[in-house]
Amino acid sequence: MNGQTEENLNEYRLQKLVAETDSDDIEVATLPILPTSKLSHPGVALYTSKFINWFWYLPTLSKLVVIVVGFLLGFVILQTALKLIALAMSMALLAGLVYLGYKFIVAGNSSQIKE
Repeated sequence: MNGQTEENLNEYRLQKLVAETDSDDIEVATLPILPTSKLSHPGVALYTSKFINWFWYLPTLSKLVVIVVGFLLGFVILQTALKLIALAMSMALLAGLVYLGYKFIVAGNSSQIKE
């Protein structure tokens, strides 16, 4: 008898759920629209996901090759950036020395000539 009551209860719950889903009185919660960054580009996310999918389907040896090549490429880019920074610092130092040399040698001599 207990099994019959449990079955009737389950049937009643099922009918109640069906009635709730069929009714038009269901309130749908709207999700807030989050602002997107103006700097983000939808293509970047698309290409990133395509690259990740492509990478995961590679064989193990190919994954290793891609990682090594990526590391070497990143290292070369970092090395180039550091060389450019060192070049800019050298140029600034040279410009400072040239300015000081002009200030003390050329400008100093012109003031002595006027006297």
